[in-house]
Amino acid sequence: MALYTYLPRYLYYMGIEKSIIQLVSTIMAFTNFVFPPLVGNYSDKIQNRYYIFIFGAIGDTILFSWLLFHRTLIMIIIALFAHGFFSACFGLILVLFQELVENDQKMISYLNATGALGWFAGAQLCGIFVEINGIEHVFYFFLIFNIISMILVFFARENRFIILNRIEETKNSSENSKNHGIMDMNENSGNNISKSVYYSLFFRHFGIRPVLSILAIIMALYLNNDVQIGFLMGINPLLQFFLIIIFGNLINDKNEKAFMVVGYVLSIFVLIGYFFSTTFFGFFISQILIALSYSMFYSAIYLYISKHTTPKNKGKYIGYVNSSFFLGGFSGGLLFTLLLTINPDYYFGISLMIIFPIISTLIILFKFKR
Repeated sequence: MALYTYLPRYLYYMGIEKSIIQLVSTIMAFTNFVFPPLVGNYSDKIQNRYYIFIFGAIGDTILFSWLLFHRTLIMIIIALFAHGFFSACFGLILVLFQELVENDQKMISYLNATGALGWFAGAQLCGIFVEINGIEHVFYFFLIFNIISMILVFFARENRFIILNRIEETKNSSENSKNHGIMDMNENSGNNISKSVYYSLFFRHFGIRPVLSILAIIMALYLNNDVQIGFLMGINPLLQFFLIIIFGNLINDKNEKAFMVVGYVLSIFVLIGYFFSTTFFGFFISQILIALSYSMFYSAIYLYISKHTTPKNKGKYIGYVNSSFFLGGFSGGLLFTLLLTINPDYYFGISLMIIFPIISTLIILFKFKR
């Protein structure tokens, strides 16, 4: 979270033009679109998660160590491509967790909430770090927490035989299958997933992600210090921590579509809020709305995918979800870059991006079927 929030600020500090900053920000979305399905599919084939996410953790730590001494624009761009690959590898730890808890809805909600809490801590602590040490030293912050993550991930464990055996036993018990949402162990079980999920994620992120990538810059136009900005950027994932736990216990087969629709509708109001916000309170309300929005549609879609996949194909289909998410961010970022080239006023671009979460809402409303 700290990287996505403060890298654009660092590029702004370097004197990079607005359109170039936006273009560089799209690289993060592009790599998150390209690598997750490739890494996930490979992991499914070799039936191993552990060594891949260990490789990702080590690779990211080495990468940020290298960036301490090579921080030109071209080096940062190269590093972002590498970071996207390592992040996709590291993300398999989430897939492994789902398998270990046998798709238990409550446990998956706790994991998602913990991730959101990490986003809050990252944004808040990075804001304090930058306020004290200056934006020019922000890469030290990235490195410190990558080292901590790398150390902790070595404590994870994986036993594929036990995982597959448990799923097979659960499949043979109709009662457990009902409770945990376990589907057929056939590798094609994910084919019954509604394609509208992928399209809706694409268009939502198409409209939202380019704005989020420069949100810290917009806030800096009106607010006094980085502690305030760090708090506002962090309050979104902090609220998600609680909301994801709550929604994870409320979502079921009957209401998951409603959660998706309402989540996407709130995304529309988020962009409207960013357009009109000029005070701390205005940005605060918008951050509350985006926390509600993301927690609702993300929880519903993530649990939906979890229930319709198995250990034999889970990495692939979660990779498809991540790719849809970030392909939208990449494509939207390119459009936003073009809009900034035409008119360098950020608010011109924001006003036009509102249409895309509207499209997401309509897709789920009329195309999503179980």
